Amino acid sequence: MTQGPAGTPQTPHCAACGADLATGASFCPACGAAVFTQPVRLSAFSPLDAADDPARPPGWWRRTGWMSLALAAIAVLGLGGVAIATRPEPMPDVSPQALRAALERGDAQSRDPLCMANGLAYDAQPVHVQAGDAATLSWMDMLAAAGLYEREPDEPAGESEPPALHTYAPRPELTDWTGGRQLCIARGLRLASVRGIGTVGPMRVRGQVYPGVAAEVVWSLDGAAPWLASPEVADAFARQLPAWRGGRWQVGPQGWRLMQQRRFYLYQDEWMTTERLERVAGLPSR
Repeated sequence: MTQGPAGTPQTPHCAACGADLATGASFCPACGAAVFTQPVRLSAFSPLDAADDPARPPGWWRRTGWMSLALAAIAVLGLGGVAIATRPEPMPDVSPQALRAALERGDAQSRDPLCMANGLAYDAQPVHVQAGDAATLSWMDMLAAAGLYEREPDEPAGESEPPALHTYAPRPELTDWTGGRQLCIARGLRLASVRGIGTVGPMRVRGQVYPGVAAEVVWSLDGAAPWLASPEVADAFARQLPAWRGGRWQVGPQGWRLMQQRRFYLYQDEWMTTERLERVAGLPSR
């Protein structure tokens, strides 16, 4: 209710439709709107104040913040699931014993005689060497010192001319160490050790990928020729065999050692050499 200009009370009106209201009426008789006789007091903490209060998050944050956290959690869990699904399978372990077993099962090379061919025919025929061929003469003299050949007396071509050829006749001992016109120095190879084993990882063979590992294989001579005990003869043969099937020779106090870098592959829970894998898995030939 409002006061008139002379201090007399005025007739109250409805704030909604403007109709006259009776004194003490709670609802407008014309539109039914509620009638408030006391002024409305705003709360001391209004929504506008809340938007500026750092201690209390605004309404939009309360509505969207939790949803954002939920989506972030789902994304993290999803990425974790992808990482677990794409994590590579752990590579198997390998021991020197497993690689030794692989060599003993499948390396037929070690059971072959260790022979060499350097252009000479090591058979029952004499070897004739020109007088000016110093390298071949030195080699044949070494074989004579080993007891495999015997140098025959030179026959001068004339009184003032040196001999044109030097002749070396084979000794019976040579026949025990020849094969296919080659000169052999051992009956085979004996596995000494497997060392320097690398890290197992994927390796490709003939277009296929297998767990594989590289290692150094050390061989010693099995049934070595007796004349290799002479250091001079052994050194001469080592120079004639700088490499053999991808390996390198070392001659020391313990005798001959052949070092090879080999690869091994895991197939059907068995470690194999390259040659055995090609046979067992039926891989295409090289």
